[in-house]
Amino acid sequence: MDLSSRGLDRAIVARTGRGRVTRLVHQGRTLELECRESLEDIQDLKRDWQTLENRCPEPFTYFQSFDWCMNWCRAFMGAEKTEVRPRVYTLWDGADCVMIWPLMSRRVSPAITLLVPLTAQMSQYATLLYDPSRLDLALGRTVLAEIGRDGEADAICIDHAPQSSLLAQILDGKGVSPEDAQQSSILDLSGIKDWDSHHRALPKKQRLQRNSRRNRLEKLGTLDYQVYPAGSAGYAENIDRCIAMKQAWLKGTGRLGRDVFDPRFAAFLRGLGDTPSEDGGRVFLHALTLDGAPIAMEIGMRFRQDYYCFLGAIDLEYQKFSPGKVQMENAQRWAIETGIRRFDFLNDPSTYKSSWTNTTEPLAACYLPLTSLGRLYCRHWMAGLKPRVRTLYHGIGASTRARLLSALEAVQRFLGRNGGSMGLVLCCIP
Repeated sequence: MDLSSRGLDRAIVARTGRGRVTRLVHQGRTLELECRESLEDIQDLKRDWQTLENRCPEPFTYFQSFDWCMNWCRAFMGAEKTEVRPRVYTLWDGADCVMIWPLMSRRVSPAITLLVPLTAQMSQYATLLYDPSRLDLALGRTVLAEIGRDGEADAICIDHAPQSSLLAQILDGKGVSPEDAQQSSILDLSGIKDWDSHHRALPKKQRLQRNSRRNRLEKLGTLDYQVYPAGSAGYAENIDRCIAMKQAWLKGTGRLGRDVFDPRFAAFLRGLGDTPSEDGGRVFLHALTLDGAPIAMEIGMRFRQDYYCFLGAIDLEYQKFSPGKVQMENAQRWAIETGIRRFDFLNDPSTYKSSWTNTTEPLAACYLPLTSLGRLYCRHWMAGLKPRVRTLYHGIGASTRARLLSALEAVQRFLGRNGGSMGLVLCCIP
């Protein structure tokens, strides 16, 4: 990456009550690139942020929305000391905000600090918000170079940038990338008239399997389906139930899911969607119940006409009856009936998704070193060893994973009491 300032008229300026500002001159226009790091300064961006959400022409931008990012910051970046801090980059053309790129600095070891998307690993897509009439590819690359010139990080590490996004174009040809391709699985509903026609169009085997699952559950008791919008009666209570179910499943299958075990996670989810609008974003909790008790649940987000399946959970007592698949069928019916056009299963590469989706979105990953230490980290860890360890870990059985994870957590607790760290080992385990 060329970090020179050739072709730019740069000057560091101060703005009272705001973050650091760099003045850029690009094609005769003078712009200001600002980095905001305090929650108060980020909160002040609310109106400009939400305006850009509406102007940005790209899909897959929910995880850069103000509602998602600000609620995450409130929940996970309180007054206590933390290894991460927000670095929200904004680009100003006069009084107009023309770009917001939510990033954060993360210290992954005493010697290595990264710039990563704000809310990573919880966010499912990495992109930026921009005014398409004021920010083009050339200016975007200028902004990237200026951010890299800051000197406070060893690398910029971006995963899951939609291949169709401007950010993927900005990153194209930069840094190093893992060999394994990333993608999201999506059910495109734009050509589906209604639920009945969609169900009839399924292969006969799929229809029979879906009917059989539902019939088996109905023999056990009264089956019902409820959808709770954020803020409605029962929403917060069922958030806690859903998280407890997910935690039990993670432990049983030997998956780490550190965020799900964080007590702040529930508070974060409860805070989402507190100012909903028809197109601006809404959070929903879906519950499949048997005799009034939830046996499969899902937390998802609607943003414009897209729906994101964020977190699903089942009661392990009913696992052999596949309640999660019955819940998923109900959620897709709800999506069609409420005008959603894209039902997104996100980037987890689970094989079961192929029978529920009809398209994919390729995703780009880029690990951009800014220092010599960052170069070693990006090439040999992020793009080298880490994906291989993940593949090996996924390849072993669930019971073996659970035993291995239990052993690693015991080692982590021991080293934590004795001044050591297992961060670089545990971060490779999903």
